[in-house]
Amino acid sequence: MKQPGKLPSLPALRVFEAAARLGSISAAATELHVTHSAVSQQVKSLEDSLGVRLFGRSGRKVVLTSAGRELALGANEALYALAQTTHLVRQRANPNRLTVTTSPSFAACWLTPRIGRFIDSEPGIVINLISTGEVLDFARDGVDVAIRWSVVPDETQDSTLFMHDDMLVVASPGYLKTHTANTPEDLADCSLLRADDECWAPWFAQAGLDWPEPDTGLFFNDSALALRWAEDGRGIILTRRSLADEALRNGTLVQLFDITVPVEKTYWFVTPKDVEPTPLLQRFRQWVFSETKSGVVINESSR
Repeated sequence: MKQPGKLPSLPALRVFEAAARLGSISAAATELHVTHSAVSQQVKSLEDSLGVRLFGRSGRKVVLTSAGRELALGANEALYALAQTTHLVRQRANPNRLTVTTSPSFAACWLTPRIGRFIDSEPGIVINLISTGEVLDFARDGVDVAIRWSVVPDETQDSTLFMHDDMLVVASPGYLKTHTANTPEDLADCSLLRADDECWAPWFAQAGLDWPEPDTGLFFNDSALALRWAEDGRGIILTRRSLADEALRNGTLVQLFDITVPVEKTYWFVTPKDVEPTPLLQRFRQWVFSETKSGVVINESSR
């Protein structure tokens, strides 16, 4: 093994790398969960120990000096390599543990109703499911695989197209017993539920209706909550087929009309680049892709 030689303060180097990568003292403080002054002090300490300025100022912004850019590049590569190695060691130390991250709505509506089958087929494993709207870092957050909903793949990671999707209109059988919804025009007298990223206007246009986006009623920032509201018979909802799939199978929701609208975003199966997948991750990948074949069926005519 090589002798690393004299190193600067590693905590100060980590703080500096974050500030350089993010281009902001405040952003680095937020990422590292410390104060703005703590970041500034660590950077000043590093500058004093090296005898060179790492940051200058351009108006109210901080900018890297030439020495700062050189150190930032080396620090980023070294810390990234260390994080990747740590991640690999953690994986090998826990071969029966898998950490999966995805959005709250996809976790609630698509993944959790199915994942029990995978767990039952793999005695002794532990699945750590992190549902969040944030894009987590594999090495920093200890994540093995992510299922992300995006227009384009993450080219910095290994991304495989997982699933297309489309939008459709659904309601509960209970709601339809008391409300007429035989044609799209009948929706004028119905309660239309709304959620983030699920706008009605494109569907109205596809149905030949010159209607504006609804602006009354309850609006949800979580599609899973909106679907639950619809299952409870509180209204009609425009939703992604992937999220409604389980409810459609169970009969708690039924599709209205044959009109669908393709979704620009697609689901991607994402894993760290240049990291050999564990046998458990390989089996999970095979299982989850097999679920798309036997699970949600995308309306090809709508794409």
